[in-house]
Amino acid sequence: MDTLNIDTKSQLAKLLATENITVQQNNVKTASFDVVNRILTLPIFKTESKDVTDMLVAHECAHALYTPENGWKKIADDNELRAYVNVLEDCRIDAKIQKKYPGVVNNYLNGFEILNRKNFFGLKDKDYDKDLMLIDKINIFYKSSKKLLFNFSNADKLWLKKVDELKTFNDVIKLAKQLLDWQKKEVKKMKKLPDFDNHILVENYNLKNKENDSKDSKDIDGDGNKDDNKDSKEEKDKQDATEGKTESESKQDKPAVGDKTAKDENSGGGAVGAGGDMALTSITNNWFEGHKEKLLDTQTSYNYRKIPRPKLNKIIKSNKEFISDMKKSFINDGNVKNYFPYLKKEYKKFINESKKTIMYLVKEFEMKKAATAYKRSTQDKTGVIDPLKLHSYKFNDDIFKRLTILPDAKNHGMMMLLDWSGSMSDCIFKTVQQTIQLVQFCSKVNIPFELYFFTSEMDKTGSSFDSTRISQDFNYKPGDMAIDRVKLVNVASHKLKKQKLDESLMYLYHLAMYYDHRYCWRSSRDPFAYDRPDSVGIPSEYYLGSTPLNEALIIMLELVPLFKNKYKIEKMNLITLTDGGGNYGSSANMMIDPETKVLKENLDRNFGNTDVLIYKKKNHSTKGDDYYGYRSSALTGTILNLLRTYHKVTTIGFYLIKRIRRWETDMYFRPQDIRDYSKREEIYQKNRSKFNKEKSVSVPQHGYDDYYIVNAKDMKVENTDLDTIKTDMKPGKIKNLFSKSMKGRITSRVLLNKFIEKVA
Repeated sequence: MDTLNIDTKSQLAKLLATENITVQQNNVKTASFDVVNRILTLPIFKTESKDVTDMLVAHECAHALYTPENGWKKIADDNELRAYVNVLEDCRIDAKIQKKYPGVVNNYLNGFEILNRKNFFGLKDKDYDKDLMLIDKINIFYKSSKKLLFNFSNADKLWLKKVDELKTFNDVIKLAKQLLDWQKKEVKKMKKLPDFDNHILVENYNLKNKENDSKDSKDIDGDGNKDDNKDSKEEKDKQDATEGKTESESKQDKPAVGDKTAKDENSGGGAVGAGGDMALTSITNNWFEGHKEKLLDTQTSYNYRKIPRPKLNKIIKSNKEFISDMKKSFINDGNVKNYFPYLKKEYKKFINESKKTIMYLVKEFEMKKAATAYKRSTQDKTGVIDPLKLHSYKFNDDIFKRLTILPDAKNHGMMMLLDWSGSMSDCIFKTVQQTIQLVQFCSKVNIPFELYFFTSEMDKTGSSFDSTRISQDFNYKPGDMAIDRVKLVNVASHKLKKQKLDESLMYLYHLAMYYDHRYCWRSSRDPFAYDRPDSVGIPSEYYLGSTPLNEALIIMLELVPLFKNKYKIEKMNLITLTDGGGNYGSSANMMIDPETKVLKENLDRNFGNTDVLIYKKKNHSTKGDDYYGYRSSALTGTILNLLRTYHKVTTIGFYLIKRIRRWETDMYFRPQDIRDYSKREEIYQKNRSKFNKEKSVSVPQHGYDDYYIVNAKDMKVENTDLDTIKTDMKPGKIKNLFSKSMKGRITSRVLLNKFIEKVA
């Protein structure tokens, strides 16, 4: 039997609850409702029948909505009464939910029939009229929606009328006491009969006297012997233990008297009562509770977390702020006077050397677009005679001019997230060079774009939740994911004028050179030379930190649709560039403390559970999105799939690897689902060869439309000139040198090359 879809059942529960609540399914035995945080928790049902599942969901929702939170505490020390209250309360709440939602009536009818056919109530080979006490007749009669036929006496019908009239939980307790007292009197009468031991109810309800009739009679009146008192004490100890449990646990344990007998498929009841006699109970309910586990998925557990909305004006540092921060740091640094001309020179040199190649790629891009458009073109007759076809009018009807119709071009857009983590330090310079090339290209072909780097180092000012970790730049509500600290820095945008764009990219270039010089090599020149990039400090908020990729993608869920709508983007592309998986600190959720009523991080979570993200009021499980075995990649894949599903985004990922070792590349190059080792090896060698030749290779990854493993050691942007060409060279050699030079230039621009392939 398969576990039913968590989202489908949650939606049903929400509908039944008729309010905006959070519905969760988890490894619990019965439903519970957190009135403070408005969370309805349901068991995870596994059944082959939709009717059974819908009936169980409806029943549990009814319990959560109509059974008072503290109701069971009133009778926690009376197991007999709890058994009777449980049956009557089920009758009451089932009637209420069916009256409110007539659509579930058929679910109850069909669901009961299926469960009864599978003997979930222990009724196999039983005579409904002779083998059951009234409490069980009531239980089965109402669970069958009054469809099962019983020969009720006039006295029984009076009790049924009282059941129909139940309005509140207090009414249930009152009626349960009356019915229990009445049933005890009936049992007392039965015990006086000569053939009592042979009565069918004695066996079914385990009513056989422990010693003799006279002592049991006294016991019924409350006069028990020492042994019975000992049993009573043991039972009282069990009750005391029950009282110490939480509300939800107490609900899950009811009825306690059935725990023992429910396991015995040949017996229905029997536990020592408060007076020392065999306690009365509901054998049909005990039987169901004992077999209920068959309907529950006890292996699966979930962590439910809603995705909060970011405060974009706080969590994003604008390009204006970025330039201002860099200018201030330069002003306050005494070495700038000598260094700044060097920076401008190096940046301008890089841009000028790249200009010819960029323009070549722009031309190639436009040609590819035109060719693709022509390939998809259609032709239509114009109604105007073509003079060149007029001579063939006798044998050809098609003598009209044709009009070639080209399909409308799609308006592309691009947003990019650049990893600003500490592990990027040894490849950050080459990565930034690659990124600038992509920005320059988008600017030339008029593709709207935004370039951000994401960082954890800019949000250390403290938080009302957790000054070391939790970001306060989100609009948190109960049940929301607690987001680790994260900031996005806008370092380039199509909105900027050319001068401002160049200025911003130059400062980005400086940051990259700073880390390249600081961590990757030491100049043979004076280590304190004023033109060294690391001789000029950078603002502390731009230090490299961790990798809050998942947090940045959550921000994209809000930012991408705004960007698409504003610029009328038809084909939206989101690019991520990292050298590792995202953090996985966002495993907790925000909850209101019942005592302080303050919203805070809930640290009581299980990292072994499957995470379920709630987005657009739907549940999205991370299970199955973990391609490489990392919990963080599972979360990354799920968020990316949300972007693809809800916002029609094409996702492109670039993953930088720096050590080209067998065990490391093998993890990415070899398909994980191929068991045949020879085929694995064949694919590995093929990917390895392509990786070495083209500096990257495409591999499958959950959440991405295209995912490239990039050789971070060989990412330098080539701008080889043609000085080696001599006038006396043969044309063929000149052609080869030119082709080799251009191929090297294009291949070296990995990001740009793959992006063009995707959008052309």
